[in-house]
Amino acid sequence: MIGVYLVTEDPLSEAVAERLVQEENQGMRITVRMGRKGNGYLRKNITRFNEIASSIPVLLFTDLDRIECPMALIEDWRGKTVLRDMLLFRIAVRETEAWLLADREGFAEFSGIPMHRIPLQPESLDDPKEVLINLIRRYGKKRAIKADILPQKGSTAKVGLAYNQALCRFVQDSWSLERASQCADSLNRARRRLHELRIKLRTGSHS
Repeated sequence: MIGVYLVTEDPLSEAVAERLVQEENQGMRITVRMGRKGNGYLRKNITRFNEIASSIPVLLFTDLDRIECPMALIEDWRGKTVLRDMLLFRIAVRETEAWLLADREGFAEFSGIPMHRIPLQPESLDDPKEVLINLIRRYGKKRAIKADILPQKGSTAKVGLAYNQALCRFVQDSWSLERASQCADSLNRARRRLHELRIKLRTGSHS
C-alpha cells in the first residue's frame, strides 16, 4: 500500500482529490491531509511540500483563479525550486467548482437545475463558483440544496453556511469523474497524471 500526503486549499478540493485517489484504488491511500487554509498557505509552504516529496508522494491541488494559465502559477510558486517527481501539482481551471459543473448530468440531478442550463465548457468561465451559485439561485428546484448553498437573505456572506458540506456530499456520493473529465481538461489531466504516478511508484521508477 502506497501512502500519500494530500495538500489542498479547502474542504471542497480535498473531497475532489480524495475521489481521484479512490479511483486509483490499486494500492494508494491518503495517510496525511494538510492545508485547507487557502492557496496563500500552499504557496508559502511549497518548498516544504517539495522536501516531503523527496521521500513521500505529495498530491497538491489548488485553483487557477485569475492567473493566466497553470504553468504561470506553477512558475510563480516554485521560483527557482526544481519540483520533485513525487510532487504532483495539479490545478483546477479556474476553480474546483468548474470540475463539479463538468458533470452536467450529475449536477443537474443533485441540484434540480435543468441540464441544458449548465455550461458545456465550465473551464471557460471566469468565475465558476459565482456561476454555480447563480444557477442554484435561479434554476435550482431542491429547497434543501438552495438552503445549504445560498447565503441567507440579508447576509453579507457570499455562500451558505453549508456550502462546502453540500458540495462535498455531491462529490462523495454522485459526482462522476468519467463524465466530468469529458468537459474539464484540467481534471482529465489530473486523473492521467495520478495514474502515471501510481505506476511509477509501483515499479519503483521515480527519482
